[in-house]
This record gives sequence, structure tokens and C-alpha cells, in this order.
Amino acid sequence: MAHAAREYEFATPEGTRLIGPDEWQHQRFGWLESVRRDPDLSAQAQVLAHVFVLDFANKHTVQCDPSIPALEALTGRSRSTIKRAISELVEAGWMTRITGRGRGRASGYGFLTRGRVVALKGFKSGPLKGSRSEPLFGGQKGSDLTQKGVKSGPAYIKAEPCKNHGARATAPKHSENPMVIRDAERAVERFRDGHADALSDLRPWILDHILAANLLTPQERERSGLC
Repeated sequence: MAHAAREYEFATPEGTRLIGPDEWQHQRFGWLESVRRDPDLSAQAQVLAHVFVLDFANKHTVQCDPSIPALEALTGRSRSTIKRAISELVEAGWMTRITGRGRGRASGYGFLTRGRVVALKGFKSGPLKGSRSEPLFGGQKGSDLTQKGVKSGPAYIKAEPCKNHGARATAPKHSENPMVIRDAERAVERFRDGHADALSDLRPWILDHILAANLLTPQERERSGLC
């Protein structure tokens, strides 16, 4: 069933701006690349950023309003892990969030950048890291805003949102690519040798393989933030 795109009034930290529908389709992968290159983000937050963009954000309207249970089902992560990752993305200035109040009112997520994003053919582009906003979860400062109104727009298929922009429709699976397998095994070896940052800069498909292939013990996954 298709739904009209919702309109939200997002709060944006000073020095940042919301990426609009007119540029999102061409800039979403640059935004993801910038998130992957942020050394201050955990691997878990980087993976969740990819889930937001590839599985839930409409490439025409930028509408992105998955529920926490939907994120749990797609990623296999716990509710608390997902909330920590969302909070991390918000505090780092990559995303902003409005919490819907009442039954049937979903939370909405927006994507932030600093300055004007310009696409240059042949060059990699993406947003710079933004400033921090107020934390959103459990006993922390700040209050949530509420969803405002609706407006008509391109169809948004909530049951299979990834079909709106050609992204994958299923959860990540075990990779059969020898290079991915090699890089995943090397990263796990480095992590076990005491390199705490061995998993932080990996491509999302390598992280997916590590989790799908159970290359880490439950204790190692918890320690690395990939539980």
C-alpha cells in the first residue's frame, strides 16, 4: 500500500542544514561515503546509516520513518543497540530526528550536511561532518518534537521501501566474494590481536559478512559494538 510523503519540521544544529529532496537522489551515496570516513563513528552506527539510506529513505522525497521494530527485524540488532547507534548519528551531526507521539505516528529522520552539496562528475563528493545536536535517549537533555501535517508526494512503499530507489530488498547475507572473505578474516585477526579500531573503517558488506559468518564470538561482538 502506498502512502503520501509526510512533512516534518526538523531541528537542525547550528552550522548544518537538511539535505532536500531535490539533491538527495544524487547525494545520498556521497553522504554514505562521508559517514564511512568519519573516524569518530562506531561500526554499528555506520552500518545503521546504510540501512537508513538503502532500505528506508525514499530517493525522491527523502522520507525516512522506519520504526525501531522494523530496524530490529532488518538488522538483527537489539533495540538498545539500535537506539545507541541512532543517538550517535544524531549527536555527530549526520542525522536529525523527530519522534511521533501517539499510536500510528511514526518517527521521522532527516539527513544533515554542512554547506551546499555540489555534485561533480568524476569526483567523489559528500557532506562534511556537522556539529553536534542534543542527545535523544534515556534521561538525556533535550526534548523530542512532534510530527507536523502531511502533504502529497511521490508514492512511498513502506512494506518494501528499498524498491523506491532500487536498493536491496533483503537483509545482508553471507558473502561468497573471496576478497570480502579475506578482508573480513584479516580484520577479525587484527581485532583479536588488540587493534580496537580494526572493525571501525570496514566497508558495510565486509561487516555484514563478519556477522553473517559468525566470525566473532558473542563476547567479541558485544565488545566491538556489533551485537
